[in-house]
Amino acid sequence: MKKASKVKHLSRTKLHKKAWSLQSEYIRRLEKGICYTCGTHENWKECNAGHYIHGNHMDFYIPNIHCQCVRCNKYLSGNQGIYAERLISDYGLQTVNEMREYDRTHKGHRFNIFELENLIETYKQKLQTLT
Repeated sequence: MKKASKVKHLSRTKLHKKAWSLQSEYIRRLEKGICYTCGTHENWKECNAGHYIHGNHMDFYIPNIHCQCVRCNKYLSGNQGIYAERLISDYGLQTVNEMREYDRTHKGHRFNIFELENLIETYKQKLQTLT
Protein backbone atom coordinates (compact mmCIF):
# COMPACT_ATOMS: atom_id res chain seq x y z
CA MET A 1 0.00 0.00 0.00
CA LYS A 2 1.39 3.38 -1.01
CA LYS A 3 1.66 6.22 1.43
CA ALA A 4 -0.40 9.22 0.53
CA SER A 5 1.84 12.08 -0.43
CA LYS A 6 1.69 15.14 1.75
CA VAL A 7 0.30 18.33 0.34
CA LYS A 8 2.93 21.01 0.58
CA HIS A 9 1.62 24.37 1.72
CA LEU A 10 3.49 27.64 1.45
CA SER A 11 4.08 29.60 4.62
CA ARG A 12 2.36 32.91 5.19
CA THR A 13 5.70 34.65 4.71
CA LYS A 14 6.29 32.99 1.33
CA LEU A 15 2.75 33.78 0.22
CA HIS A 16 3.24 37.42 1.24
CA LYS A 17 6.45 37.62 -0.80
CA LYS A 18 4.73 36.06 -3.81
CA ALA A 19 1.73 38.40 -3.57
CA TRP A 20 4.03 41.41 -3.18
CA SER A 21 6.14 40.32 -6.13
CA LEU A 22 3.11 40.02 -8.40
CA GLN A 23 1.61 43.31 -7.24
CA SER A 24 4.95 45.07 -7.63
CA GLU A 25 5.31 43.83 -11.20
CA TYR A 26 1.74 44.82 -12.00
CA ILE A 27 2.17 48.37 -10.68
CA ARG A 28 5.54 48.93 -12.36
CA ARG A 29 4.20 47.65 -15.68
CA LEU A 30 0.88 49.49 -15.38
CA GLU A 31 2.69 52.78 -14.69
CA LYS A 32 5.09 52.00 -17.56
CA GLY A 33 8.28 52.53 -15.57
CA ILE A 34 7.53 56.20 -14.91
CA CYS A 35 8.67 57.29 -11.45
CA TYR A 36 5.76 58.63 -9.43
CA THR A 37 7.92 61.18 -7.65
CA CYS A 38 10.43 62.48 -10.19
CA GLY A 39 8.88 61.47 -13.51
CA THR A 40 11.92 59.72 -14.97
CA HIS A 41 11.14 56.90 -17.37
CA GLU A 42 12.97 53.58 -17.15
CA ASN A 43 12.27 50.00 -18.08
CA TRP A 44 9.70 48.77 -15.55
CA LYS A 45 12.09 45.94 -14.61
CA GLU A 46 14.63 48.51 -13.36
CA CYS A 47 12.09 50.29 -11.12
CA ASN A 48 10.74 49.62 -7.64
CA ALA A 49 7.22 49.63 -6.31
CA GLY A 50 7.55 52.32 -3.66
CA HIS A 51 5.40 52.91 -0.60
CA TYR A 52 4.20 56.23 0.74
CA ILE A 53 3.53 54.62 4.13
CA HIS A 54 5.69 51.63 5.06
CA GLY A 55 4.69 48.50 6.92
CA ASN A 56 3.41 45.07 5.94
CA HIS A 57 -0.13 46.16 6.77
CA MET A 58 0.16 48.80 3.99
CA ASP A 59 1.73 46.56 1.33
CA PHE A 60 -1.52 45.99 -0.54
CA TYR A 61 -3.26 49.29 0.18
CA ILE A 62 -3.81 51.05 -3.13
CA PRO A 63 -3.03 54.01 -3.69
CA ASN A 64 -0.12 53.59 -1.25
CA ILE A 65 2.09 51.86 -3.83
CA HIS A 66 3.44 53.40 -7.03
CA CYS A 67 6.29 52.91 -9.48
CA GLN A 68 9.49 54.64 -8.36
CA CYS A 69 12.99 54.82 -9.73
CA VAL A 70 15.71 53.32 -7.52
CA ARG A 71 17.09 56.80 -6.80
CA CYS A 72 13.81 58.10 -5.36
CA ASN A 73 12.78 54.90 -3.57
CA LYS A 74 16.10 53.79 -2.14
CA TYR A 75 18.50 56.71 -2.04
CA LEU A 76 15.94 59.45 -1.30
CA SER A 77 13.96 57.22 1.11
CA GLY A 78 10.88 57.28 -1.07
CA ASN A 79 11.07 61.02 -1.79
CA GLN A 80 8.25 61.33 0.74
CA GLY A 81 7.53 65.05 0.42
CA ILE A 82 6.95 64.88 -3.31
CA TYR A 83 5.14 61.55 -2.91
CA ALA A 84 2.68 63.20 -0.48
CA GLU A 85 2.15 66.20 -2.77
CA ARG A 86 1.49 63.93 -5.72
CA LEU A 87 -0.94 61.74 -3.74
CA ILE A 88 -2.89 64.81 -2.64
CA SER A 89 -2.95 66.08 -6.21
CA ASP A 90 -4.06 62.71 -7.65
CA TYR A 91 -6.43 61.42 -4.95
CA GLY A 92 -7.25 64.40 -2.74
CA LEU A 93 -6.36 65.23 0.84
CA GLN A 94 -9.29 63.21 2.22
CA THR A 95 -7.98 60.00 0.63
CA VAL A 96 -4.47 60.65 1.96
CA ASN A 97 -5.89 61.29 5.45
CA GLU A 98 -7.92 58.07 5.20
CA MET A 99 -4.72 56.23 4.26
CA ARG A 100 -2.94 57.69 7.30
CA GLU A 101 -5.87 56.70 9.53
CA TYR A 102 -5.82 53.15 8.10
CA ASP A 103 -2.11 53.00 8.87
CA ARG A 104 -2.70 54.16 12.45
CA THR A 105 -5.54 51.70 13.11
CA HIS A 106 -4.11 48.65 11.32
CA LYS A 107 -0.52 48.57 12.57
CA GLY A 108 0.40 44.98 13.27
CA HIS A 109 -2.23 43.54 10.91
CA ARG A 110 -0.93 40.38 9.33
CA PHE A 111 -2.52 39.13 6.15
CA ASN A 112 -3.82 35.61 6.54
CA ILE A 113 -3.20 32.78 4.09
CA PHE A 114 -6.64 33.12 2.51
CA GLU A 115 -6.16 36.87 1.88
CA LEU A 116 -2.71 36.31 0.41
CA GLU A 117 -3.86 33.49 -1.87
CA ASN A 118 -6.66 35.75 -3.13
CA LEU A 119 -4.18 38.57 -3.77
CA ILE A 120 -1.93 36.20 -5.70
CA GLU A 121 -4.80 35.10 -7.93
CA THR A 122 -5.99 38.68 -8.40
CA TYR A 123 -2.58 39.93 -9.50
CA LYS A 124 -2.00 36.93 -11.76
CA GLN A 125 -5.22 37.82 -13.56
CA LYS A 126 -4.38 41.54 -13.68
CA LEU A 127 -0.94 40.79 -15.16
CA GLN A 128 -2.57 38.75 -17.92
CA THR A 129 -4.59 41.81 -18.94
CA LEU A 130 -1.36 43.80 -19.47
CA THR A 131 0.22 41.40 -21.96
